[in-house]
Amino acid sequence: MANHLTPLEVCEALIGRREHIGDLLGIDPKSPYQWRHERGARAAGDLPYVSYLRRLLTHSTTYQLGLELEHLIFGASRAEIDEILKTRRPRMEAAE
Repeated sequence: MANHLTPLEVCEALIGRREHIGDLLGIDPKSPYQWRHERGARAAGDLPYVSYLRRLLTHSTTYQLGLELEHLIFGASRAEIDEILKTRRPRMEAAE
């Protein structure tokens, strides 16, 4: 992955595989694979619908995954996502 992650790559890093993202959104699990490619006014890696952003944010808030609206619009640097993952691990291990 590049130093700057697309919104889809951020979701994969913080939520899980594309199939899992599709399941969370109630769509075909393979649909997120198409988002890797530019289509019309949507850039490669952007999510196609605002309703998907809302659902992913709700899921992230519920499970304290660290996904933010800005990540879903602009993406994020690899370093920022790594920092979120680093701070999540101790909290997740403490819950076990």
